[in-house]
Amino acid sequence: MTDLLVRFARDRAALLAACVVAGLTLAAASAQLLWPLDPEAVGGPPLLRPLVDPAHPLGTDRLGRDVLARLLHGARLSLTVAFAAAGAATVLGSAVGLAAGLAGGRIDELLMRITDAFQTVPGFLLALAFVSVLGPEARSVVLAIAASAWTGPARLVRAEIASLAGRDFVLAAVVAGLPRLDIALRVLLPNALPPVVAFAATNVASAVLIEAALSFLGLADPNRASWGAMIAEGRAVLVSEPWLSILPGLALLLTVLAVNLVGEGLNEALAPRRARP
Repeated sequence: MTDLLVRFARDRAALLAACVVAGLTLAAASAQLLWPLDPEAVGGPPLLRPLVDPAHPLGTDRLGRDVLARLLHGARLSLTVAFAAAGAATVLGSAVGLAAGLAGGRIDELLMRITDAFQTVPGFLLALAFVSVLGPEARSVVLAIAASAWTGPARLVRAEIASLAGRDFVLAAVVAGLPRLDIALRVLLPNALPPVVAFAATNVASAVLIEAALSFLGLADPNRASWGAMIAEGRAVLVSEPWLSILPGLALLLTVLAVNLVGEGLNEALAPRRARP
């Protein structure tokens, strides 16, 4: 673990991005403490410009709601949905990949064909279908995104299991008489997870974008602030008040860029471990 952190820290861009993600996560978690205004309450005159009123440093929207409060609470929603969806996709995909890699034969073929079927449908369209059926609640959005993102971890874990099956430490575990389940969970899976962890960052970034897109289309919880919904609301006054769409757009861009850089840094830091014979 120490070696991994040292290698990751050598990548300054990834380290800076990790600090940005940590800062965004902390700000989202403590939104009510940092700026204790209700993001859905009318707290000032409508369309107040940024840096005009200290009570609303980023201005207000068309209804008079504080933009800074909505940005912070939008970060909470986006990051919560993204981390939950990426976590669920990683767990489900790892389970499917582990089962396919261990079982082989017809079970492997069946699981991989199911994976192929899910991969043929674009992730956003699948999420759109799920949310249309299940409703716009945050839980439905998490399930929708996870359903479209588990195929990558599944294929990664299956490939890693296949490459690890003939390694000496696995054969030693078999010779030692360890039960097959113990070999799978205690020997194979921990060694197959590193590339999946790096790939999970990509899923987080994708989940942020999908959640924002669903919110932009009005398919997310209308009672919670969301970056996508803020961008959509700003379209009506885009010419006269562009900052209403620009500010959440910049927050979205910064988050996705930072998460992707963290993923690339993890991938590079984990490369030496994956290269071991």
